[in-house]
Amino acid sequence: MSSLSSRIVQVLLGVVGVVLTVLLVTPELVVEYFWMGELGYASVFWTIRGTQVLLFALVFAVAGLYFGSNFYFLVRNVPPLWASRWAQEGEPPQVGGKPLTRDRLKRLGYVIAGILSLLFAVGFSGRWNELLRFWYAGSYGQSDPIYGVDLAYHMLELPFLQALQSGVVGLAFLGLLVLVTGYVIAGQIGVQDGGFEADAGALRHLGVNIILLLLGWAWGFYLDLYEILQEGGGAVYGAGYTDINVMIPALWVMVAATIGLAGLIGLNLYQRRLRTLGVGAVGYVVLLVGALVLAPTLVTQLTVLPSELQRERPYLQHNIDMTREAYGLEDFKERSYPAQPGLPANAVEDNEATIDNVRLWDPRLLIDTYRQLQEIRLYYEFYTVDVDRYMLDGDYRQVMVSPRELTQQLPEDTWDNRHVRFTHGYGSVANLVAREGTEGSPEFLVKDIPPQAEHEALEVDNPSLYYGARTPHYRIVPAGVPGDSLELDYPQSGENKYTRYGGDGGVAVGSFWKQLLFSYYMGDFNILLTDYVQDDSQIQFWNRVGERVRRIAPFLEFDKDPYLVMGDDRQYWIQDAYTTADSFPYSEPIRDQQGYEGTRYIRNSVKIVVDAYSGEVSLYVSDPEDPIIQTYQRIFPDLFQPLDAMPEKLRDHVRYPQDLFEMQVERYRRYHQTQPQVFYNNEDLWTRPQEQYAGRQRQMEPYYILTDLPGQDASGLEFMLMMPMTPDGRDNMISWMAAR
Repeated sequence: MSSLSSRIVQVLLGVVGVVLTVLLVTPELVVEYFWMGELGYASVFWTIRGTQVLLFALVFAVAGLYFGSNFYFLVRNVPPLWASRWAQEGEPPQVGGKPLTRDRLKRLGYVIAGILSLLFAVGFSGRWNELLRFWYAGSYGQSDPIYGVDLAYHMLELPFLQALQSGVVGLAFLGLLVLVTGYVIAGQIGVQDGGFEADAGALRHLGVNIILLLLGWAWGFYLDLYEILQEGGGAVYGAGYTDINVMIPALWVMVAATIGLAGLIGLNLYQRRLRTLGVGAVGYVVLLVGALVLAPTLVTQLTVLPSELQRERPYLQHNIDMTREAYGLEDFKERSYPAQPGLPANAVEDNEATIDNVRLWDPRLLIDTYRQLQEIRLYYEFYTVDVDRYMLDGDYRQVMVSPRELTQQLPEDTWDNRHVRFTHGYGSVANLVAREGTEGSPEFLVKDIPPQAEHEALEVDNPSLYYGARTPHYRIVPAGVPGDSLELDYPQSGENKYTRYGGDGGVAVGSFWKQLLFSYYMGDFNILLTDYVQDDSQIQFWNRVGERVRRIAPFLEFDKDPYLVMGDDRQYWIQDAYTTADSFPYSEPIRDQQGYEGTRYIRNSVKIVVDAYSGEVSLYVSDPEDPIIQTYQRIFPDLFQPLDAMPEKLRDHVRYPQDLFEMQVERYRRYHQTQPQVFYNNEDLWTRPQEQYAGRQRQMEPYYILTDLPGQDASGLEFMLMMPMTPDGRDNMISWMAAR
């Protein structure tokens, strides 16, 4: 093949690569931009994606400069290829039938440098959240008990610095690995005649990279001074007696020793003092093992364990105080309710409102009854039952509610049925928690299709559910020519009721280019070919509540149970969201709750409302004192609203989230013991009681109740989440916890 032909092939391959990259990456970004823009959150898109691009570019440039310069000096230091071990009869090695000259080797090195830099940049661009939290971090207003550093540094700044340090060490280590491999292949480093031989230029080159690696290690030892405040290696989570008195001084020593070793190597780049360098390296290893392994072990065994409580007492107190702070347990108030020897004659009358809301129905079992009596058609399904409260004819009543959502079990599984005709669920079912209807069924407050409500507070003008917990596939609305009503609104005997979507939820898809884009993205070219798509058509996708909120705010954690609320005009979903941190001094991490493993700090800082008809998403700040949500408010100034901005009828249905309560219960069962000795011996450890469910014993779950706590200034019933507690190893109730 001629030189010109070779270049043409290379150019064509490059063009194909660029086109494939554009086809793979661009549609996702454009679709996401249109979707975020339709919801009014284009600024969030640009902030997140812009930060990713900036990180990618910076890391790619730095890594490219590092790897590129290393390959440049590697090629310059190797001997002429015709004289290398790979040459045959004085000829340079052949690659692809052509001699491997220095220029070709250099170009190959730059290609490898580009690939390695690309991998680093792609990986590090995922750290956008850590970078933004670091850059916009504020103050917590409370300091750690050892260094006196504001807790916001540990929560918001330290994670990014640790990621950056890991990147520097990884870069230097990979660079060294590539260089050593290259110099060994070129014969510049190796064992000859029973001894080690190395080219001086190669050693200097490797030495510079070793210095970079050592400086990265020194930085890591420094950051470990803060990381040690949350590690759990002894009686407490966080730094204990050995850590404070041995490990922290040892880490400072290792910072100095690592920098000193780097300086010694730097000196040897110009003055060959191999003996001094060898002694220094051996001494460094001895110091590393002695300071970080042997000394802590000896102190722990000889000093701490014989009198552990005495030694660890102040650090146990730190663990107690900081864990209570991290999980909001300091806000818990303990009250005593002594048992009354007898029941007063007026007890039932005085507590009639509470008794009227004593729960008879278990939502885990009630769902089957709903399905049997109220699904109406196979293409509807009830997935979950939520507990809420409504003011019904002047009485505060606890009810159970379940939305009737659309499934994929359609009468005929055709394209237009999936995406044009069967577009939404319809209505909800509700019943009183404390009443039984005829033949053992619930006493329904809302039932049937179209929904029949027994009380005005439960009536909804538009009960259509276009967005839900399990809403399947994308859909095109409105479809067909103006005036056509193609969507099944709800079934009824004789003739079904049809409708035409009149909202603004969805991305406009009337133009040819958008139809082409979404056909490609969805992998369904019927979008482009069908006559159902008209100028006013919109495509609705990412329709599930959980998926929707994660797309908008991927930096938050979300409660597993969004719940439906009936507004005046339509239905709404409320989703609880959390701000979390994996770094918080002396806090016990979560280990036993899926999705939150490793979390050391959590707040229910955001309440999210999703309109079940239009898909509009609104985020409200429910804990403005949380330093993490304050940081995100600075990062995304257009995303959040104050809780007071939530419509009052929806705000009346805000509740304490179950995921958070379960985390707090798990921590509080031990951390209610605030005295170090009691805590150390677990003298008053609590546990969650057992219940009989589905034929087997299992831990009781928290449950919502509507009651009036004795001794409270506020009058009337309160909606709260409750959990009884028993002493560990016993079955009698010792306390109960309630959150409101």
